[in-house]
Amino acid sequence: MAFPGLIRAIGIIHVFVFLLLVFLPSSEGSFVFKYQAIVSGEYWRVISFAALPPVPLGDSPVMSALFMFIAMRITFMMGDALEEAWGELKASIYVYSVLACMILAEFLGKGALGLGGVTLYLQLFLVFATLHPRVEFHLFFILPIKVWVLGAIAGGWLLISAFTSPAAALQSLLPALPYLFWASPRLLKWYVTRGQTVARRAKFQRAVPPEGQAFHHCAQCGATDSSHPEREFRVTEEDQELCSKCLD
Repeated sequence: MAFPGLIRAIGIIHVFVFLLLVFLPSSEGSFVFKYQAIVSGEYWRVISFAALPPVPLGDSPVMSALFMFIAMRITFMMGDALEEAWGELKASIYVYSVLACMILAEFLGKGALGLGGVTLYLQLFLVFATLHPRVEFHLFFILPIKVWVLGAIAGGWLLISAFTSPAAALQSLLPALPYLFWASPRLLKWYVTRGQTVARRAKFQRAVPPEGQAFHHCAQCGATDSSHPEREFRVTEEDQELCSKCLD
């Protein structure tokens, strides 16, 4: 089941479909999910809708091509990062499960929305933002922004769009199940670890002596770890604490 470079391969397919739509815009109708057409025998539509590129062909093909290029650069980066973090098998299974949920959502919603590649890339981006939250993008090539912020915005957009209609809820939430299945235990573990870290930090702060006091005090010369931080302090057999200079 492992497919090396699966996400890259999907990105390349989207590039070819994008070029096809540039030269033959009417071909888009052959890719979209149409329930009645599938029932009538056009079975390729079960999966072909996922080949629709994430960047729509707007009024300016040049700008659309630029955004498509940027999207593919990000796609390749996400694919490499996921395979490095998870391995080829786990990354492939994640993509398969997202595609399966997308197909199920299309059948349940009778193909009401059919967002195609946008849904797939959104789920990949959420995983990437969770695994590498500190990666920095330059929005509009100028504004630096952490990827976790963009991931939070994408997740919020998913939740908001889920309330617009039942079909939108299916399209938004059902493909997100693989991400939630993976991320929920991770989020719970992070929350518990964060609570333990806060407790340890509070305990440490309580143990720190007030300013001007010190943990160690040399019984011979009177040096402390505050006045002479470069010295080490040891307790002798006579139960006296001496600094490293006096010990020498």
